[in-house]
Amino acid sequence: MSKWDERYLTDDYVFGTEPNQFIARILPLLPKGGRALDLATGEGRNGIFLAEHGFEAEGVDMSAVGLEKAQKLAAEKGVRFATRQENIAEMVLPPEHYALIASVFCHFAEPVRTQVLQRMIDALQPGGMFAGVFYHPDQIALGTGGPKDAAMLGTLNEMQQALAGLEWLIAEHEVITLGEGSRHQGESSVLHLLGRKP
Repeated sequence: MSKWDERYLTDDYVFGTEPNQFIARILPLLPKGGRALDLATGEGRNGIFLAEHGFEAEGVDMSAVGLEKAQKLAAEKGVRFATRQENIAEMVLPPEHYALIASVFCHFAEPVRTQVLQRMIDALQPGGMFAGVFYHPDQIALGTGGPKDAAMLGTLNEMQQALAGLEWLIAEHEVITLGEGSRHQGESSVLHLLGRKP
């Protein structure tokens, strides 16, 4: 059993059932429906939020336990939410397929980070959007969630370089207070990115 299966093996939703606050905040800026992909969907909170707002949403994650809970949550909320168990670092996506790809706290070290994110840009339709929430390297000292390996965390400039090819609507580094389930609690150093593919 993977560490993520073990983490999700509880009746509680460890990151809560509500969307990340940035994903909720940018909803008015997002495309009005279409296909949406939620990377590292876990228990599904962000992808299901997109499904509730008119997207044909799919979540991908390595954890079968998390995906099972995502399906349960989608049923409770009365929406269709497709799930796929796959390794994000290796999966193949059709080109120009998605109107929106969301990535909330899905971290990779280089060179995998740029490889994955460039594949995501390729998978966006022209005019499609990428919405990303990532921990900044300063997060390690705060200790309120996220990877402990600094190589997995990028600065704003580094993340924008990994996502080269997008036009930026929002690119910010903020210290905010998170309250997402039991795992993301307290002062947190995060990057918020919203880009459009030309």
